[in-house]
Amino acid sequence: MLLTSAIEFCEKSQVLRQNLDSISTVADIGEYDLDSPSTQLIISRVLGVTADGIPLVGDMAESFPRYLPVDSGIPSSFYVDRTDSQFVLRLLPTPDDVYTLVTTVALRPAMTATQLEDDLYNRWIEPVVSGAIYRAMLLPDQPFTNYARASQVQMETARHITNSRIEGNYGHVRGSMRVRSRPFV
Repeated sequence: MLLTSAIEFCEKSQVLRQNLDSISTVADIGEYDLDSPSTQLIISRVLGVTADGIPLVGDMAESFPRYLPVDSGIPSSFYVDRTDSQFVLRLLPTPDDVYTLVTTVALRPAMTATQLEDDLYNRWIEPVVSGAIYRAMLLPDQPFTNYARASQVQMETARHITNSRIEGNYGHVRGSMRVRSRPFV
């Protein structure tokens, strides 16, 4: 239950983020496999890609041509596809030279994980544990079965996940409280 809770938390909050090892492109090759950083973690989502420090625009598969065009140059957009349980990064235009790609991904524990990331215990303990507790309360015919309380804890868990996602996106920084007016054009 703890593992299932951690997986759900990571997928919904996307707080476990990491830059994968950089990839050096090869001229005229527009597809690259993305490998998870460990056997304990799975890539949940690709959050961003840069080519030589320039951010690429994420696109939907429908926007990309079925067959990659003959145009080549520095990649300006990407999409991610899953082929045989493998994330495949597809670039457009096809690289014409060697570029360094840095891919930022959100990770989640694998169902076969035997351990969880330290941050899930040290920083995000409340949503992970409360998610496991509400799941345990839903087990039938147990002394701790309590469907009504499980529903309440599930709602609390959802609030924790939402707050964690916001915190994961913005971090622990103090922003400006000033309001700037924008001119009408």
